[in-house]
Amino acid sequence: MREYISSKAALICPAAFFISLFADRLTKYAALRLGWNTSLNAGLSFGLFSETGSSVVTAASAVILLILLILCVHCARWRGPLFRLGGGFMLGGAAGNLMDRLSCGQVIDWLPLPMSEIFFRGGLWINAADIFLSAGAAMIFFALWKEHKSGS
Repeated sequence: MREYISSKAALICPAAFFISLFADRLTKYAALRLGWNTSLNAGLSFGLFSETGSSVVTAASAVILLILLILCVHCARWRGPLFRLGGGFMLGGAAGNLMDRLSCGQVIDWLPLPMSEIFFRGGLWINAADIFLSAGAAMIFFALWKEHKSGS
């Protein structure tokens, strides 16, 4: 039988969620306020499905966020701190991008990836939410791999 986590450990996921969401909103605000170069992304990751229409992409984003929330709440009770941290980062990143879609129909990207224009017209642009999503996914993958390797 699995044991439930302590109340302090339970705060890892919500804390990571709020930190990542705050960092995303703050950097997007700074990008717009300070006049940084930005790119608006109507699609999903790397502009995929940008021709589909913003309402379909927004609905898909909301469903993804809901699935992430359910998985994190259900699985985090028995997983280690790295899993909970990764889940919180993924939720915060997904929520940040969803907030963009709901407010302006597109995601605000402000960080161009160097030399990506060689492979993609206009290059690839990302934001803090994308970084948190990717880092969170890597943390969850590593936590599950580590758990599998240890035989737990």
